[in-house]
Amino acid sequence: MRITGLAAYSSDLHYDGTAYAFAGGRSYQHFTSTVVVLTTDEGLTGFGEVCPCGPSYMPAFAGGLPACLEELAPHVIGEDPRHTSRLHRKMDRALNGHAYAKAAIDIACWDLLGKAAGLPVHVLLGGLLTETMPLHRIVPLSDPAAMAASLDAYRKAGFRHFQVKLGHDVDEDIAMMRCLADGWQHGEVWVGDINGAWRRDQVARFSRSLQDLDLILEQPCASYEECLSFRQRAHHPIKLDECLTSVADVQRALKDDAMDAMALKVSKFGGLTPSRLIRDLCVAAGIPMTIEDAWGSGIATAAYAHLAASTPTPYLLNTTDLHRYNTTQLAHGAPEVTCGTMRLSNRPGLGAEPDFSLLSVPLVTAGSLN
Repeated sequence: MRITGLAAYSSDLHYDGTAYAFAGGRSYQHFTSTVVVLTTDEGLTGFGEVCPCGPSYMPAFAGGLPACLEELAPHVIGEDPRHTSRLHRKMDRALNGHAYAKAAIDIACWDLLGKAAGLPVHVLLGGLLTETMPLHRIVPLSDPAAMAASLDAYRKAGFRHFQVKLGHDVDEDIAMMRCLADGWQHGEVWVGDINGAWRRDQVARFSRSLQDLDLILEQPCASYEECLSFRQRAHHPIKLDECLTSVADVQRALKDDAMDAMALKVSKFGGLTPSRLIRDLCVAAGIPMTIEDAWGSGIATAAYAHLAASTPTPYLLNTTDLHRYNTTQLAHGAPEVTCGTMRLSNRPGLGAEPDFSLLSVPLVTAGSLN
């Protein structure tokens, strides 16, 4: 099998809420998603999707994706998509960095691998180990009353894992968490996500003031070094996210004992090929993970859900249903969500395909698309 063509499309995903807001004054109403389509000489078509969470969240810019894909396309066409590691190494030689662009192609290759084998991708990633995946629900940064109302609504919808965005004044966030914690129920998992917005002294004061709360603190400071320094005196488990951007970063964090958990965002690391390696390193080290992505619709959700489903249950902290955060769905066949959990189908490949009526005209075309 050989890749004969590559095309890329885009569409805006509008947030199903007032605003998706988090620390640092960042707030968005919509995100631009890019869908990559790979065609092959055997008539199979593979789909990938990448959707950065705005231009200021991580090193990923939706406006730059078409240029990156134009650069990568000549190096991808003619390759066998089933040889995912070989193809990923070739992309790395062709373009330094820009993991998010490579992720869109890599995900489409895994979709093709599954379709060629007649198997769902999770089987190829290790097998179905977590059939029913727990979901966390994000509580965007807002005034305390609005956040309390959102949390209550999500709890009533069946969610038991919550990621509460922090980023007010530290004293305000301490008071808000005290207020929210009045409704805490047995078995719930709470993560306070600071998105790297605080200094070490600020997060130390926050953690010390709330040390009686069963709470995980996510990405408390901007840099890895600051987070590592704080971890040595933290009163809560530490989860790392934005400061880890490569396999080498994760290896360093494991060696330094820098984290109790991590957020594994598939597009940030370049797709399922490197993310599978990171997943297995964390499992071997006993580190639980939230397996997810920055944003996306049904194809992006399906990609990380297959990785999550093939993760041993003790090491899957949770995942998320990003496709249900949007007012529109760009794909058919996204994973099914019920009462705060998610399940995959047994369809070959990712099991999700784009709704081309909702996508732009092709932004990139290369090779033969027939």
